[in-house]
Parts: sequence; C-alpha cells; structure tokens
Amino acid sequence: MAVGVLAIAVSIGTALGVMSGTLGAPAQVEKNESSNAAVSLAAWNGPARTQDTPEGIVPSVPSNFPGATLAPVGAVAVFAPWIKKAGALCSEITPAVIASLYSVENGFKYGPDTDISPEGGRGPGRFTTAAWTAYGKDGDGDGKMDILGVADPVMTTGYRLCDLVKQAQSWQKSGEVEGDTVDLALAAYDVGPDAVREAGGVPADKAGEVPAEQAVAAPFVAQIKSLQDSFALMLAPFDYNNLAAAVGGVVEAGLKFLGLPYVWGGGNINGPSMGGFDCSGLTSYAIHAATGVTLPRTSETQWGVGVEVPLDQAQPGDLLFGNWQAGGPGHVAIYVGNGQMLHAPTFGDVVKVGPIFASMKARRVV
Repeated sequence: MAVGVLAIAVSIGTALGVMSGTLGAPAQVEKNESSNAAVSLAAWNGPARTQDTPEGIVPSVPSNFPGATLAPVGAVAVFAPWIKKAGALCSEITPAVIASLYSVENGFKYGPDTDISPEGGRGPGRFTTAAWTAYGKDGDGDGKMDILGVADPVMTTGYRLCDLVKQAQSWQKSGEVEGDTVDLALAAYDVGPDAVREAGGVPADKAGEVPAEQAVAAPFVAQIKSLQDSFALMLAPFDYNNLAAAVGGVVEAGLKFLGLPYVWGGGNINGPSMGGFDCSGLTSYAIHAATGVTLPRTSETQWGVGVEVPLDQAQPGDLLFGNWQAGGPGHVAIYVGNGQMLHAPTFGDVVKVGPIFASMKARRVV
C-alpha cells in the first residue's frame, strides 16, 4: 500500500475535543437553544485549547497536533469503536498504531467517494483488490465484506498487522531481519513481507540499492510512529473501561456519539442533525433510543418531565439540569456516575464526558 497523504487537521483536533473544550462556570454553557439554528464549521477551527477541568475524563490534545488538510468532521468518532476493537487483537498493535495508519493511508475517508490510490487501493484502508481478496474480513458480522466501509477495513487491518507481527517475530528469531517488530510489521503491510525479508529489515533508500517502490516503507513507518502519541490522546475520550456496557440504556445510547461537534439546535430523537447535537438534542436522542420516550425539545421543557431526585441519589441515565435562569435550566446532561456527566456543552465543543457542574439538579424521567 502506498504512503498516503496525512489528512487529519488541527481543526479536527479542535472539533473532536478535543478533548480540550474549556468549561468554566456553567454560565459559559449554552444559554439558549433553537431547533432552527446552526453553527458554521468555521466555528470549530483554530488551535486546541487547554483543559480547565483536569479532574474530568476528557484530556487535552497539543495545540500543534500534526496535520495539513481537513478530515471529515467526527471521523475519529466513527472509527473509534472499531479501532479500539482491532487494536485489542494482539498486544503489539495498539489502537494508536491503527489510527495513525488510517490517518496516513486516507485521512479516515470512507464511502463510495473516497479517493483511489495510484496502485488501485480503495476505501479508508487503501486495500487493492488483490489484498482485499486475500485478507478481507467481515468485521461487523453483517454477512458481507465492505471495502469502502469502516468496520470491515479496520478489522482487516488489525488481523493483518497481528499476523505480520508473528511473521516478523519468526524472521527475527531466525536472524533474517533486524529492527523493531512493529516497524517490521508496518513495513510488510506497506510493501509486502518479501521486500522486508530481502532487505533484512525495513526497506530504506541506500544509494539506490533499494527499489523506489520498496524504499517508501521507511518514511511510511516513520510517519505512523510520529503520530502515535497524538492519536493515543485523540482516542482517550472513547475509552471508558466498558462504561457503556456497565451502565447500559440511556448512557450507552449517548456514548456512541462521543466527539461529535456541538451544533445549536442539532439533534432529535432520530440522531444528530446539521452535523451534531446541542445539549437537549443529545438527551432527546438518548432517552428515546433507550426507552422509546419522546422528550420535549429544550432543556427548559425537559425539566418538566419525570420527578426530581436529590443529586446524591442520581443514577446513570438520569438527567442533570444546570445554568439556571429565569425561564428554567439552560443546560441538560446525562448522569454517567461517579460525579461525571455526558453532555454537548457549548459552541466550539463536542459531545464529551466531564465532571458535573455546581448547582445542578437531577431528574428521573423514566
């Protein structure tokens, strides 16, 4: 597979959290909501900010997150569950390795409109027809292998890399190659196992001794390695130690949209709209998806549903209300447990988990 162009941008670093949204007093959270308003993508561009609540689950990402071109907003949120699954197939290949590889290969682009590489590689993993025929997996168990989708290419990459790790270990044991095992596996993924064995390691340009089509392996591996720390941070908000499975229901429904941008008036019982959620759009979706209950659309009107419970008796899935004004609460969130809430905070931020605000009240709506 040829080296792709890095396509994950600073703007995605900002749009996906990053993981960094500044949340000060509740007054900074949305004060109003409208089902007819939208926010331009330009509102999410700019350097990543510093996390003001270090006790929260969501970490910060360096403002110099590498990248040059814009990847689809929310792409990491779409890929994250499968990257995590593929990154658990063997200990050597981590989610950060796979995320970095997909950034380099095709910038997390997927679907029928993705670019085709000069070698004929298609989809987010840039698999050629021959490679897909040989290694393709039905990663999501839907009965078909979709080279242009997300689950199948990512899981195929995970299985393929883990197999190449085993091969590299056998070559190292026999003295055929030298170098880091993961580096060797990545190089073999890019230019093929035979090229790595013939070169005795990661093929690199040595005064023209290595064919040009093989010499690309060294920069390919170096680029992936340079991105791993950043992608480890990018993926951190999507790792809650099986929190979704533990709490289930409402929380689980909302967690799958971690990293999706805040959009004023965005979202409803059917999911995100206009590219994201606002606070009550997220709660409307999660409650309906888990229980079938349709809530009113705004935080103020949602406060009128169900019964209030003491905050210290809140259970995962209860709604939390804050930013109190004359007309009622200006913000609503989903209680996760352990003093944490899942919410779509405000302009320029994303769906995330963080500490509950002072003066919030809890309501059990189901």
